[in-house]
Amino acid sequence: MIGVGTDIVNFSHLRAITLVQEDPFIQKTYTPNEIAQAISRPEPFYYYVTRFAGKEAVFKSLAISGEGVSLKEIEILNDAEGRPNVILHGEIAKRALQSSCAQVKISLSYDTDYAVAFAIAADGRSI
Repeated sequence: MIGVGTDIVNFSHLRAITLVQEDPFIQKTYTPNEIAQAISRPEPFYYYVTRFAGKEAVFKSLAISGEGVSLKEIEILNDAEGRPNVILHGEIAKRALQSSCAQVKISLSYDTDYAVAFAIAADGRSI
């Protein structure tokens, strides 16, 4: 295992920001595929806020410098069974490979006023 990361987000911190898809925060934080998955849901806000917590948890699990990387380089998409999967892009993918990270597993949840995420970065042998 390379590292673990967790994050919790209070809904009130993002509620005003993520009300519209065209918001600059949405455009700079989420990939087009994430935005498409979000807007296909009855309540896109919950998708956005759990993914935000997830991106922060993934970043923490990789234990790498944040300089020169973007949260948009961490993509969290649901697979056909609804499980969230992490796909790394760009500079963060390159740094993850340099630290021997082969995969990142993630769990996302929300309830009432908070979203929580837990991520494990692994070299491929441990999970």
